Amino acid sequence: MKEMRIPWAMPYIGKEELDEVIDTIKSTWVTMGPKVKRLESEISGYIGVNHGIAVNSGTAALDVALKMISIQPGDEVIVPAMTYIATANAVLYQHAKPVLADIDPNTYTIDPEDVSRKITNKTKCIIPIDYGGQGADYDALIRITEEQGVHLVVDGAESIGGEYKGRKLCSFGEISTTSFHAAKIITSIEGGMVFTNDDDLANRARIIRNQGEDPEGKYYHTLLGHNYRMTDLHAAIGLAQFRRLEDIIKKRSSIAEYYSQNLQEYADVIKLPYVAPYNKHAWWIYPILVNNCDTVLRYLNSKGIDARRLWPLPIHKQPIYRDVFNNASYPVAEEVSRRIISLPMYYAMTQEEQDYVIKYLKDALKRG
Repeated sequence: MKEMRIPWAMPYIGKEELDEVIDTIKSTWVTMGPKVKRLESEISGYIGVNHGIAVNSGTAALDVALKMISIQPGDEVIVPAMTYIATANAVLYQHAKPVLADIDPNTYTIDPEDVSRKITNKTKCIIPIDYGGQGADYDALIRITEEQGVHLVVDGAESIGGEYKGRKLCSFGEISTTSFHAAKIITSIEGGMVFTNDDDLANRARIIRNQGEDPEGKYYHTLLGHNYRMTDLHAAIGLAQFRRLEDIIKKRSSIAEYYSQNLQEYADVIKLPYVAPYNKHAWWIYPILVNNCDTVLRYLNSKGIDARRLWPLPIHKQPIYRDVFNNASYPVAEEVSRRIISLPMYYAMTQEEQDYVIKYLKDALKRG
């Protein structure tokens, strides 16, 4: 088999995006303007919520979300022990306290039973993620938040296009967020969005993202805000990407199915992805668990395959958080992080490229 270079991810960008960008430049309105409004309207309509507020990153979306509900210093916010660092960092931006809950051993989303154990009288919010594009257990999480009187803010950075019991992901919680980073399911290169059905919260989000300026009063600042605006140049790319979303989800599902079919014979040494029966997976990543993870990863990388570990360290093991969670233990998150590998997945991936990945993954497993 000829040597290949297989990227971990690759954005699907073509003439449609270029045409949208050229149109934006010709209009001379390149900062936040009409194309941002179109993107907000089209995506929020697709998700099935009243409001979408575009910002310049998924991280900014999380920060805005917690400011929308006025998380304060000393408040506790429960997040998964295995997630991207931004989920926990958004809590620290409020000078609040992140509290970790372990993850489900099959879906790798937050474990509702552990969430219940971690709630105190200081808990103000729970932030689940949809790991890899699979929805968390929202029935259980909504029940907990209603019983305990705490907020539910969803980090849907990985899951636009997926569903939970027939309902679009990113539509759960008082507030949800997503990311349009270049490696995500659809991209605006950099960007994100906040979703809510609450008119007052949406208005607050728009004020926060634009230097605290009241939308009804230019240079009239009512809140401490940030420059989190998305530009029309980024929104132009996002609009072209959004028109392809269903096609992208279909292709990513096909890639995941091909991996699963061709790796099934190794199911005794690989833990293949589990999809809960109530979920339509968005397949941002295709995660597997293997023993000797570092050895397998080095072998794949040596063959030009950019497989990665998402995430190699649970939050409590990250250097910035070690003192915060000194001697803490989250056994499922630790086990999954120790063994996880995310195989390459992108829209333009060919069957030949997948066969290349599969061949050398099997070789790595045979080598032990």
